[in-house]
Amino acid sequence: MKKIIDYWISRIVLGIIACVLGTFVIKEFVTQPLLQLMLDSEELRNGIQQLLSGVLIIAIYYFVYKGLEKRKLQELGLDTFGKDMSLGLLIGFGLISLCMLILYGLGYYQINGMNSPSVILLPFTLLVSAALLEEFVFRGVIYRILEERFGTNIALFQALIFGVVHYANVNATVSSVGFVILFGVVLSLMYTYTQKLWLPFSFHLGWNFAQTVYGTTLSGDTSFDAFLYTEFNGSAFFIGSEFGIEDSFFSFLFISILAIYLYWVCKKNGKLKFPNTKLHPHTSN
Repeated sequence: MKKIIDYWISRIVLGIIACVLGTFVIKEFVTQPLLQLMLDSEELRNGIQQLLSGVLIIAIYYFVYKGLEKRKLQELGLDTFGKDMSLGLLIGFGLISLCMLILYGLGYYQINGMNSPSVILLPFTLLVSAALLEEFVFRGVIYRILEERFGTNIALFQALIFGVVHYANVNATVSSVGFVILFGVVLSLMYTYTQKLWLPFSFHLGWNFAQTVYGTTLSGDTSFDAFLYTEFNGSAFFIGSEFGIEDSFFSFLFISILAIYLYWVCKKNGKLKFPNTKLHPHTSN
């Protein structure tokens, strides 16, 4: 029993350290210094750096788990890449758009003008890097391994960690943490259904990017330049707290519905996993 526990724990710990620390070290001591020598524009350097960090996260994850688990990494498979990316971006961006449309109809949201589209290019690269890191760590490492060992129902509690980590965000509230937990459940179930990281990643990216377009605070962060000049007027129950639209009734409603739907779809299609007592589940591949 101790060897079984040690095996899955060691894979999680090693994966987290490799993805987070490895990306940071290479960024600080390799790619960032090189870009400073090659490019004068700080904005261009930062944008390229964020995209390179995203590539690094994927590469580190690939080499760590290819070597550690001796298997074909199904979660990085490209056979449904285009479909998963398109669907995830559409749903993520679409749900935020629906929230904003409802608020606009209720008179709680007003558009006063628009900025140059170029202002959201740098935030987009940052969001790509951030979404990749979170999805590869929380879904690719923690959730995947927990689901493989303990089954889907137990592994979904990983979303509690995802939510608590976001309590460190600026302007976070108890209710916003509750939302992030539900959001983590949705992302996890997307992984369960596809057994790939591209759908949760693209949904995560589309959801966050839409907020920089519509001018709402993004998970408590007000430093992003938005495409639209907007104004919110109304009860925090509907428009959200200072954490942003994610801490609002409509965000909770739509994410809750999506979580229930995804769980039902996974169950209906036999995608839910059950506990596995094998010590080395991948050694035969």
